Amino acid sequence: MNAYALLSFLLGWVIGYVIFYFRFQHKDTINHLRTNLKETNKEFQIVQADLEEYSAQNTILKEELTKLLEKNDDLTDIVTELSKYYVHIKKASEKSTELSKYLQEPSPEVEEKIHHRSTKKEEEKSEKKFF
Repeated sequence: MNAYALLSFLLGWVIGYVIFYFRFQHKDTINHLRTNLKETNKEFQIVQADLEEYSAQNTILKEELTKLLEKNDDLTDIVTELSKYYVHIKKASEKSTELSKYLQEPSPEVEEKIHHRSTKKEEEKSEKKFF
């Protein structure tokens, strides 16, 4: 029985050494893969935190964008109203330049009418003096 125990002990030791040898044969590769895994997990956590931050920023930007679009609609309405007023002011300006042109050049018809009215008034005044 001692022989069996010694044989099983030696067989267990050989199996253990073989497992140890095959396991630690690629120790550098395994350590390299473990460090890569740790670095990848850290990078993944950083990317996950960035994703959460960017999602929150995206939500805020979407809200601000909707506010700005509403303001843009309001400003568009204001600009259309102002353009209507601009058209009216432009027409009034054209009319005033036309009027100033007429006022700078005396019209013979107008002068004749003015002269006719002034003479008519003088005649009426002179008629009133005799009566």
